[in-house]
Amino acid sequence: MAEAENGPLADALRRGPILLDAAMGTRLIARGLDPSRGDDPCLWNLARPDDVLAVHRLDIAAGSDALLTNTFGANRRWLTRLGRGDDVRAINARAVALARDAAAGRLVIGSIGPTADAAAAAEQIDALDGVDAILFETLGPSGPPVEGLGGLPMVASYLDEAEIPPGVVAVGCNCLDLGATAGILESLADKTALPLLAKPSAGLPGGPMNSPEDFAAAVPGWLRRGVRLMGGCCGATERHIAALRRAIDRG
Repeated sequence: MAEAENGPLADALRRGPILLDAAMGTRLIARGLDPSRGDDPCLWNLARPDDVLAVHRLDIAAGSDALLTNTFGANRRWLTRLGRGDDVRAINARAVALARDAAAGRLVIGSIGPTADAAAAAEQIDALDGVDAILFETLGPSGPPVEGLGGLPMVASYLDEAEIPPGVVAVGCNCLDLGATAGILESLADKTALPLLAKPSAGLPGGPMNSPEDFAAAVPGWLRRGVRLMGGCCGATERHIAALRRAIDRG
């Protein structure tokens, strides 16, 4: 784990909180992506890369310190359901290139969603060549499907309370509202001294939404609990990132 302890992510964490990005999927839906027709955000890395790049650039302009690759579902198990199982490497490699282009020297973190089993996750990690870390997102209680990533730092992000897996450099939660996020962070802070991650949802169309100001108001409490990585999940936009940026900079 020496590389993980001394790599770019570790260096950034020592300097202070890291601001991640906002939701990719819901913003691509706003640009025309239609999941009901078998489309998926990760397919746009090849089909509509300019849109993916544009969303990444909105987050950088808003103040993000790190971008997640647009690869939440880009594993063989999920892509096979879409008839694209043989495109794992091409989709992930293009996602890394797009994020690197927009990041302009900032961190790039490989995103792996919960549909990947151990074999699919291992293949996807190999295809995410050039990222600074791996973030397993929206995990259930069983935790990440892969351990020992050849030196890459691993961050685990859950949907509910869970035991902290060995080998992770940070742990937290995503895809929950602000209230549920606060509860899990409080529990995690009692269990570990690891840096914590907060990536709440802003909400989905038709339901209650958390505003950028709501996100910003949560930052002082997050920092007190040890949150050192923060961003937005479903429904969050670059406006939420800009609000988080201002709150972090106020300390």
